[in-house]
Amino acid sequence: MERNLPPHTSLFNFARGLDVTIQWFFASENQTAPEDQDYIVRKKQWLQVNCENGIIGQLLTPQPTRQLEFLHSRFPPGTYSKESYSHEGEEAGYVLSGSFELWVGERYFQLNEGDSFSFSSQEPHKYGNPGEEDAVVLWVSTPPTF
Repeated sequence: MERNLPPHTSLFNFARGLDVTIQWFFASENQTAPEDQDYIVRKKQWLQVNCENGIIGQLLTPQPTRQLEFLHSRFPPGTYSKESYSHEGEEAGYVLSGSFELWVGERYFQLNEGDSFSFSSQEPHKYGNPGEEDAVVLWVSTPPTF
């Protein structure tokens, strides 16, 4: 545990055991308007998820009943996921800005602004920002992991 918080992978496994997404553990600071409930997430309502090594994610999908998750993530310069991991599902992404490195299985990819990717989450994968400025990536995954 870091700062009395379980690591991302532990929380993910705990949520999976309870058959909920990680979003379920976090209450929104801003109440959703009744007409937006289950359909709309306003920018001020993005749920921030502090991931490993300073990587910051913001959930863009309503919680927690959908099978698809949309995530805005910011990778400070030089930040990487700690190790390759795999899980069920699929992921896709679009690099909004910066440089982004992605390893899927034995393959390595260097991506830049405007590039996109897609892979089976069952393949071991890791990622990071080799650049000198923040990398911003939009992710879509199914099933939800946060």
